Amino acid sequence: MKLPRQFQQSLIEEKWKTLTTREFSANWQFPDQRVVSQAIPVDIKGIAIDIKTHLEKPSLSGSQSALELSSKGLAAQLKIAEVVVDHVVERNVGGIIGRFRVQAQCKDIVLNMKSGEGQFAMKVTPNVGGTQAGANVDTVSLSWNPGAWVVAGNVQCSGAEGFSDILMNEVTKITNDSASFVEPQKELIKSYVQKYLEGATFDFSGSRKLVLARPDIEVSMRVHDFKDIGTEGLLAKGTLEVIFTRVAEDSHKVLKLDKEAAATASSASLRLPKDFINVVLGEAYKGNTWMHQISSNRLPGFSTIMGSRFVQFFIWPELMNYSKSAKFLFDLYSDKDVQITGTGLQYSVKASMYARMQAPKSGVYIPFMNFSLPFTSKVTLKLDGGKVQAKFVNPTLGMTGMYDSTYVSRYSPSRRFKSSTIRDRIIDSLWGQTVSMTLPEIPVAEGLSLQVQKMLTTDSSDLVLQLTP
Repeated sequence: MKLPRQFQQSLIEEKWKTLTTREFSANWQFPDQRVVSQAIPVDIKGIAIDIKTHLEKPSLSGSQSALELSSKGLAAQLKIAEVVVDHVVERNVGGIIGRFRVQAQCKDIVLNMKSGEGQFAMKVTPNVGGTQAGANVDTVSLSWNPGAWVVAGNVQCSGAEGFSDILMNEVTKITNDSASFVEPQKELIKSYVQKYLEGATFDFSGSRKLVLARPDIEVSMRVHDFKDIGTEGLLAKGTLEVIFTRVAEDSHKVLKLDKEAAATASSASLRLPKDFINVVLGEAYKGNTWMHQISSNRLPGFSTIMGSRFVQFFIWPELMNYSKSAKFLFDLYSDKDVQITGTGLQYSVKASMYARMQAPKSGVYIPFMNFSLPFTSKVTLKLDGGKVQAKFVNPTLGMTGMYDSTYVSRYSPSRRFKSSTIRDRIIDSLWGQTVSMTLPEIPVAEGLSLQVQKMLTTDSSDLVLQLTP
């Protein structure tokens, strides 16, 4: 699978959802600091900041490749384990040098930030590699206004008289000057945020199921490697596993891409092996593993017969016992494997098909006729707007019909039935007929799915599905 550079935008948007739908909380530990006050060193130990906030995203525009997140409702608490002075002071008094040991300590200082006085922001860019997509932190900023911090409770200080005031003054100085406090710690804060973002990583390696119309077919996709290929976009390599729950035998087929380089495309694309369609359809329509029920009003050739009593009289008199608007049901199936050959967008189909026809009687459907329908046709595929269209070209159809024995014993129907005329009408209606089916979305990552828009082929007949968000 190839994804264009613009797909980064989707990753950024999803990354923003991951980061902003939950509270951002952090506990950052900072190295001890030493400041000098009145020629006396003061040690500030056990510094930590607790932060709680929600992150907001400014609108992204154009090909912007970075995500800028700013805080909303920042709440912070600054904790200092202790501020301590333990210093010997020398004084010359009358020619006599005296040494005095000064000791003072303030412990367990807690300061709370006033509401609206602080700011926190980060800038990140997506990083894709292996089977994960994360985010690299480019910059982190943290600041607050002077006087933003308020001491919580009474601070317990001990030691030389008057020195507790000196200690608390130093605490006030460092908390009033956010730039001097934060700037030396920017790389440390950045590393803390980078570690936090590891919890907001996309993991592409998990198996993701595609939702199909047929419940007996299970398709899952698994990405083995996701690679950033620069300006060309992103390249994902993986497997599609298709399981047919009604197929009895335990058979495995492994299809691989041609060795040539992946098809280049400016839009997102998924490349499949050239035999993918005929192998998958061959398994999907194995003998006695499927059945389609079709209403008679969806068969143009049959509808024309129901609309004319004159035609019914000559080719199928029993239908005259039913209303022109009556709807019959046809259970279509095959007891032998359908043969599908071809590559790319051109295929040939050969099948021994059967149909059980049911008639409406007294509000219920009862067995009416059984048909043998050997069928061949060329099929041309086209895909547009997320729907695949199969067009039947040069179809042939055999038809042998026989009334159900229970219907004969109960209603004694007219046995006259001109199968050749009915067969010709059905063939005429099949020629050029197209069958459409909406393809499932491709789940690239949680919250990110792509829809198939067009189908192309490479020179080696590999299939290329063009995708769009």
